[in-house]
Amino acid sequence: MKIISGTSNLQLAEGIAKGFGTNLVDVDISTFANGEKRIWVKESVRGEKIALVQSLSHPTDEHVIELLLLVDALERLGARHINVIMPWMGYSLQDKVFREGEPIAAKVVANLVSNSYVTRAFLLDLHNSSTPGFFSIPTHHLSAIELFVSYVQSHLSKANVIVASPDFGGLKRARVFAEKIGSELVNVDKHRDLATGKTQAIDVSGDVNGKIVVVFDDVINSGGTVINTAELLKARGAAEVHFFATHGLFADNGKAKIEASVIDSVIVTNSVPTMPSGETPDTSSKIHYLDSSQLFVDALRPWLE
Repeated sequence: MKIISGTSNLQLAEGIAKGFGTNLVDVDISTFANGEKRIWVKESVRGEKIALVQSLSHPTDEHVIELLLLVDALERLGARHINVIMPWMGYSLQDKVFREGEPIAAKVVANLVSNSYVTRAFLLDLHNSSTPGFFSIPTHHLSAIELFVSYVQSHLSKANVIVASPDFGGLKRARVFAEKIGSELVNVDKHRDLATGKTQAIDVSGDVNGKIVVVFDDVINSGGTVINTAELLKARGAAEVHFFATHGLFADNGKAKIEASVIDSVIVTNSVPTMPSGETPDTSSKIHYLDSSQLFVDALRPWLE
């Protein structure tokens, strides 16, 4: 059994390796002068069951190619099984066609992975629960909901907590979360501009006055929904607003925007690195990360040992 990582999320990969009591496979990943990736797996993996960790986060296209090259290198070295762990599946938000002429990008990525030498894929809290159906290999769709349930039980006053879905599409997910922590559920009505993709929270169906509102979602992209939803809920009398999401992408200077907003806290997992390469250390007092490595260790164990 071997654990190997691309460059996208070494922190999480190291946590998974630690959970198995091993170290990451030594691999050299560099870039040629013309911008092409250069991959060199420096250890023998012949006959081994492999867990390859790679979040398809920014720069997404670069990390997709890196993943495919790593898979090819492992297959050529004689790996027995290659299990790919994609904590964040890039392009997964593009899971349907809104306008004629658009691709289903999530299916394109699924096809790329399925048509390589990957044996099975492990995915975490996809935006659309039907997305694993795009793969033609076995997939395991994991959930981080229990991490958030434990956080609420440890850090927030249960008696005054109410759960909110940031839009109609997330109601089912938020309802499950509300049931697990024994809270009521309200919904935020949101309008999306199909041309720009931008959203605007316009109303709340339910009473949040004086409540600690936990907004539960799958992903934070640029943080616009976080900020807009928090402003609306605070205007309706919410005492506190905390935003929970499995994936924190924080594109377009999202961290700084959230820090300057009225939101009280943002809780995400480390499916995307807490400090991507090239960024300065995270000093945000509002953004907190939960370690998801044990989720993957538990899911992988039957297939690696």
